[in-house]
Amino acid sequence: MTAITGDDIREAFASGAKYLELYRESINALNVFPVPDGDTGTNMLLTMRSALERCSQEEYATAEEAIGDLADGAFWGARGNGGVILSQFLKGFADGSAGLGSYRGPDLGTALAGAQTAAYGAVGQPVEGTMLTVIRSLAEHVEERLQEAPDSDSRDLWQSAFSAGRDALARTPDMLPVLREAGVVDAGGMGILVLWGGALCHLVGLDEEELKAVLDIGYVPSVQTGRDELDNAFLEAIEEVEWGYCTQFVITGEGLSPDGIRHHLSEIYQSAVIIGNDRNVRVHLHALDPGPPLSYGATVGQLSHIEIQNMTEQNVDFVSGHRESRPASPLAVVAVAVGDGLAQIFRETGCAVVVSGGQTMNPSVAELVEAVQAANARETILLPNNKNIVVSAEQAQGRISNLHVVPTTTVPQGVAALLSFNPEGSLESNLDSMGRALSEVVTIEVTRAVRDSTIGGVDVVEGQIIGLVDGDLTVASNSPEETLRLSLESAGLCEDMLVTLYLGEDGNQDEADTLVGQLEAQVPGVQIEMVYGGQPHYHYLASIE
Repeated sequence: MTAITGDDIREAFASGAKYLELYRESINALNVFPVPDGDTGTNMLLTMRSALERCSQEEYATAEEAIGDLADGAFWGARGNGGVILSQFLKGFADGSAGLGSYRGPDLGTALAGAQTAAYGAVGQPVEGTMLTVIRSLAEHVEERLQEAPDSDSRDLWQSAFSAGRDALARTPDMLPVLREAGVVDAGGMGILVLWGGALCHLVGLDEEELKAVLDIGYVPSVQTGRDELDNAFLEAIEEVEWGYCTQFVITGEGLSPDGIRHHLSEIYQSAVIIGNDRNVRVHLHALDPGPPLSYGATVGQLSHIEIQNMTEQNVDFVSGHRESRPASPLAVVAVAVGDGLAQIFRETGCAVVVSGGQTMNPSVAELVEAVQAANARETILLPNNKNIVVSAEQAQGRISNLHVVPTTTVPQGVAALLSFNPEGSLESNLDSMGRALSEVVTIEVTRAVRDSTIGGVDVVEGQIIGLVDGDLTVASNSPEETLRLSLESAGLCEDMLVTLYLGEDGNQDEADTLVGQLEAQVPGVQIEMVYGGQPHYHYLASIE
């Protein structure tokens, strides 16, 4: 076999990205908690798409140039924990490829050693049984093979490393009890193995059926031939479109059909994202003329929350260097939130910019950087408000000297931190007070289980409503309100507490009001405030102070 050239490495990772897309749903389904926010596969796929967009030359003279472009593109497109660690894997691979025209056996060992170091360095407290374990297995296997046979062929090493990675992935449930209890292997580890195996298909001619057979390790859900429509729509929506109008609105009525509306609009307009239920359907699309989609929506039901942005003007302004910006300020806050109600809360509470994102829709590093630049402040504080966005925020912080991250992992934490913000105070005092606010709030999340599971001794059946208290699965019942009530009780609801409930887009206002009345009668003195959040997937978010 021959050495691996720059063109080989580009095509190999392009093949890996193809298999990430094929296995995306299976990787997403490996989320430990049975909540509808398993998006590791999606995040890794989008990160690789960004990498390949940067690695776009027709020919690469050296391997160093090709892997360097892949790493650079992955950095700016990294989304979520899986995407950020993947981007660091590629960065380390590139660091270990300095001066290389192509990869021979020892060169691959050096590159993988760099990839392992960078991936572990991206995590504050590395945990085995995760994608880091699979990455380490690739590097250590190649190192051991080279010690035995220094002249080993690079493609043979790639193939045998794949087998070692498969064995390591199969052992992840033995390393993390939560994986064993949930009956899954690590999602990020699966993503790395799929990427490495997909690359192998190009390098040695492994066919698709052979790869599938190797990847079937007994834990991984079978690959689905169909695609979840919302996920596909989101994948299309994040692709850049530089013309027309970004048009968003909500249709309200009785007996609405999100599938029918989606089918009609997706055939006509680009980047169409249509979600909702039989009462409320949210529409996002890109159109040359916003009039026809609005007219169609009006024939289906009542329209509200209409937002239209001229992307053509925005793009021209950006390219010409004359994009309108906010007046410069000494200190600003940027927050990440999804849901029109939550976005409005953060804006009204003092955020300069709100980035759209959250569960299943993690913003990229580039999007966070752009938001910080739009805030136009000497110093900017970023509230990620999601545990899977914290790492992207910290990666952005590494590139912007005046960016400071308060590591909020939930929306209630973000609100608490923002309420502690004093625009007249110093950066240091604000970082201190906002950081302390995180420990003063308990977060409750109420959502629907997407599969059967047993976590922390709680048995869950697919379709049940589950409650998480500060990230721990606590309750499973058959209604959002019952789950919320039980979750509040498990958190020790008492008369001295202030509770804020954020009603999701699928929440029922009447039933929520009834529950609030019951709780206030049950616990005299407790203060309960209900606000509209509009967040998808989660019937309720709640904060307890």
